[in-house]
Amino acid sequence: MSSLDPTAPDPASPGTPEPPTAAPALPPTGPGTFPWAGTEPAAAATAGGGVEDDGPDQDHDGEELPPRAPHRGGTGSGPGPAPGRLTLYLTVALITVLAFGSGVGVGRVTAPAVGTAPAATVPEGSPAPGASVAAGTPAPSPAASDPLAGLPSDGPLLGSRTAQVKLTYWADYQCPFCARFAQQMLPQLASRIADGTVSVLHRDFVFIGGESLDAAVAVRCAGEQGKYWPMHDAVYAAQNGENQGTFSATELALLAAGVGADATAFSACTQRHDVMVEVLADTAAGVRAGVQSTPLIDIPGRSFLGVPDAATLLAAIDSAAKTHPAITPAPSVRPSADPWLGTATAGRTAGSASARATVELWVDYQATGMPAIVSNLEPELRKRIATGNVSVVLRDLATLGDESVLAASFVRCGAEGNDPLVWFAHDILGASAQGANAGIYTSRTLLWLGAKLGWNITAVDACMAGSAVADQVRAETASGTRLGLKAAPAVVVMAGGKETARFTGSSISVTKVMAAVDAAAK
Repeated sequence: MSSLDPTAPDPASPGTPEPPTAAPALPPTGPGTFPWAGTEPAAAATAGGGVEDDGPDQDHDGEELPPRAPHRGGTGSGPGPAPGRLTLYLTVALITVLAFGSGVGVGRVTAPAVGTAPAATVPEGSPAPGASVAAGTPAPSPAASDPLAGLPSDGPLLGSRTAQVKLTYWADYQCPFCARFAQQMLPQLASRIADGTVSVLHRDFVFIGGESLDAAVAVRCAGEQGKYWPMHDAVYAAQNGENQGTFSATELALLAAGVGADATAFSACTQRHDVMVEVLADTAAGVRAGVQSTPLIDIPGRSFLGVPDAATLLAAIDSAAKTHPAITPAPSVRPSADPWLGTATAGRTAGSASARATVELWVDYQATGMPAIVSNLEPELRKRIATGNVSVVLRDLATLGDESVLAASFVRCGAEGNDPLVWFAHDILGASAQGANAGIYTSRTLLWLGAKLGWNITAVDACMAGSAVADQVRAETASGTRLGLKAAPAVVVMAGGKETARFTGSSISVTKVMAAVDAAAK
């Protein structure tokens, strides 16, 4: 369940702790680094549980969650107080960690303890929790004694579409507690699945790393051949650490062969962009639903974070089958780590349309001067936006190549779709800049970032796939060069529709920029 420490004791749970393991170091950030692998999404807090921003990862073993509720902080509308300089530095540090960290959460929840869950019985032949299965070992064919064999299924749905109770479990294939739920709890639901009491829907919530995404794609590809649940079981059985090559293309192909999938069709499927988008769209839906860690088990009226004991889960299912409680959608909220929280934004504009002064930020998300804009200039601009006299507009000056155009297109597509956190995404990309052709901005990494922000990934992907948005980026870049702007970042101050000052170069003075902004705003 945890991306940092799958055996760490849960301070919110009175159960017997397992031996802790050390958190992994942050991954390297050199050329070609996959910058957002393993970062958790910013999601809603759980009522009564509280939020621990930027806190240590937690493992939860069977804790029942109260209904998910809005974050107890602000809603993101209207100007808010400007943070202090120390807070600004910490915010920028967090943005950078979010961009490059492994398993660092934003707004992670700690659920209230509800008592110790009895230890679940491990079905005969299943690996013990935390046990490893050698990578590359094909999963055996389902035995006749397998309680799930023969149950109706349709892709990620196990059971009948007309079942009385719809159970959804959100999971990451590298999460050990997800494996425990799959191996220990699902077999105990077999009789209720068979008689139509409950159905089980597996939903992908990939956050531990790149192999989480690859494994989820592989299971879906096996599912296209009617092998979703055998592959689901095989992947969980093969867990052996996080991002260690267990779910490489070669190992996943071996697992697929072990469940009887055609090798050629499986390989072709894993290369398809649309399957990856389906997985990331599921993850984004989880963010919007308030999912914050895995496994999360949802049934109407109740949720469980971790692996509940069988008796409790079965009782909850039986109760739901009798009472048919309504499902209350969780709200979508902005993370408290978002530095633009409390600032009025609309698309690529921040601040009031009637502001006296407008600041144009000309950006290239590969430019090495961008982190200073994010960390030093933007906090001062937010203070002026709060007065109502200044607005800020993003402009593209994508002169460093195709990755710059792709990153700018991503931000534009989020803005065009009215997705949340567009300015937060802008800051993450700006803080991540490593210079031209670093290899960090790809369709995969950008869409994954969008998923972790809860964006409409299907729409964003369709937007980025067309040429129109890239043409818009190039056209705006051309307009900037006609104005004499050769490279980003650049700052142009406007008042009354006329330019009053401009600042360019690798070292832009915040003091001089703000003096010009204040003069224009009078």
